[in-house]
Amino acid sequence: NNNNNNNNNNNNGGPTHDMAKIFVGGLSWQTTEETLRYHFEQYGEVTSVEVMRDRNTGDPRGFAFVVFQDDATVELVMSNIPHEINHKTVDVKRAQARGMAPPSIHHDPQDPNAPDPNTDNPPTTLTTDNLPPNNNNNNNN
Repeated sequence: NNNNNNNNNNNNGGPTHDMAKIFVGGLSWQTTEETLRYHFEQYGEVTSVEVMRDRNTGDPRGFAFVVFQDDATVELVMSNIPHEINHKTVDVKRAQARGMAPPSIHHDPQDPNAPDPNTDNPPTTLTTDNLPPNNNNNNNN
């Protein structure tokens, strides 16, 4: 299934999402590419559907990506939430470009020591000297 639609504009300053692509989560184990295509084709032309599977067992992992011909179709899909597929309400979101999932807990542009996802430099090593003491007793406030 080599539908490599290289329409994610990863030129720096491009969109932070994959154009015309949605993430569909919470799928029933019997949901197939055909089921998803049939459901989403009512909103616009579907160019590819990929149910993500376990690398070792081949079992469905419960989520998929659907790519449409036109990005405007994504808006239409999003405005028709909730979606029910195989008698199960699924979680539909605009797909995030790889490495751009919101909000990033790994990079704070205000923190000069935070790792920058745009570079290959490993993050600064953390030490325990600057951590506050571990107080596990303050959970019952």
